[in-house]
Amino acid sequence: MNSVARLVPLVLAVMLQFSGALARADGVMQFGETRLTVEEGKKGYITVVRSGSPDGAVSAILSVGVGGTAQLGPDFDINLPLGVVQIEDGALFANIAVEAFDDGKREGTEFATITLSSPSDATLGSATSLTLNILDSQQAPVELSFDGNDTLRVTEGDNLPVDVLRTGTGIAASIEVSGQPGSATLGVDYTDVTQTVELDENQGSNSFEVMTLQDDILEGNETLTLVSGNGSPDGEVVPGGTTRLVIIEDDEPGQPGEFDLEVIGDATPSESSGTVTMQVNRRGGSTGAVTVDYSMADGATGNMAVAGEDYVAETQTLDFADGETVQQFLVMLIDDDNSGPSPVYFNVYIVNPTQMSSIDPDADTVTIGVVEDDGVEDDDDCQIFCNSLCFIATAAYGSPMDRHVASLRRFRDEVLMRFGAGRAFVEAYYRYSPPVADFIAARESLRTVTRGALWPLVFTIEHPAVTLGTLLVGLLGLNLGRRRRRTPTA
Repeated sequence: MNSVARLVPLVLAVMLQFSGALARADGVMQFGETRLTVEEGKKGYITVVRSGSPDGAVSAILSVGVGGTAQLGPDFDINLPLGVVQIEDGALFANIAVEAFDDGKREGTEFATITLSSPSDATLGSATSLTLNILDSQQAPVELSFDGNDTLRVTEGDNLPVDVLRTGTGIAASIEVSGQPGSATLGVDYTDVTQTVELDENQGSNSFEVMTLQDDILEGNETLTLVSGNGSPDGEVVPGGTTRLVIIEDDEPGQPGEFDLEVIGDATPSESSGTVTMQVNRRGGSTGAVTVDYSMADGATGNMAVAGEDYVAETQTLDFADGETVQQFLVMLIDDDNSGPSPVYFNVYIVNPTQMSSIDPDADTVTIGVVEDDGVEDDDDCQIFCNSLCFIATAAYGSPMDRHVASLRRFRDEVLMRFGAGRAFVEAYYRYSPPVADFIAARESLRTVTRGALWPLVFTIEHPAVTLGTLLVGLLGLNLGRRRRRTPTA
């Protein structure tokens, strides 16, 4: 009983620490951009950013909503084990690969809604829904597409005419259109958009209207997304282009405003320039005190800048006083003495507006390209694999931004590169592994096998305490077993 009694305070202390960890929210998670377009047979990347605080590991569940025309599995895949987005302690982002499959069918543009939910050790921001557009690689006889910019605007109480354009001739064609609610509510902010748009065989376009509803409530700008599908005749008429985001602009007095982001000066600065000046503008109203966050993320493809090596990743909350319309902040660049690819890219985001303010979806992100000034070493064969631990791990997990590849990269920098034998291994690995990685990347079955082969190493790196504890327990059990075998029986 005494030994049990001595364990009680320790157990209580662990439980209190665990409950405190559950209660603490380290930053705000949300999508960096809420629209992604990927062509069949290619990859795109979803970026989830954390703002407000970089402290502690945070996570959220990423899932695919029902009702889209693109289906997870047959049409696309998301490279995210267990569907959990994880951002590590000190990091501000996660890039998740989305692969669109070329099924050889004439289906036109398909869409899916992807959402974030159930955060752990964080809260969710306003951008928790993303629209994925998958562009068909097959050409249909007739395609019917929304006209105009990807973002359409209408003042509440007014009607928004939307043109549907035809590509291809010779037959009468029709397409079904509908509206997917965002922050706008069907029946409160707009009427049902669902209808069939028809064009005769000689008609190049037709139109329909999005009817918005007037109210006397101050609520800021709200959104819905126009989608299309079910072209007729089936197999000959398909939806083309992409979906359209509709912003319903509130016209009540006292608007808090809409934020946009721009770079002041050169968006491709030299690494030796030290800083990049960013400016956040508040337009369309400036009533009341509001805030907006900024955050940063490595580029997802091509020559990728790496936080901590090429730039200093930071997140802050900008406080706008009543009537204040402009604020600036600096992004710090890191000047090293190493040659490398040039330029290398990272993104700066504005996210999480408060007090009914909003963000312009066409000006929420700025891409910065840092120009190398210590000698350029571009390697076209390294575009997908630069800055990762190894080519094979990146091929297996699908992205150099995958958290497991990031763990291996830290193992390279913090362990292998500190010893002569480790440095020799890394050098030899970089020399001989690219052909193997290319072979693996093109074969899903080999990618699965490789992930399985890498799992013991990755688990040991990411969970050293658990691995050590399991090893000690196993050795203890083995030792006890040997003692029992040696003990003579009566």
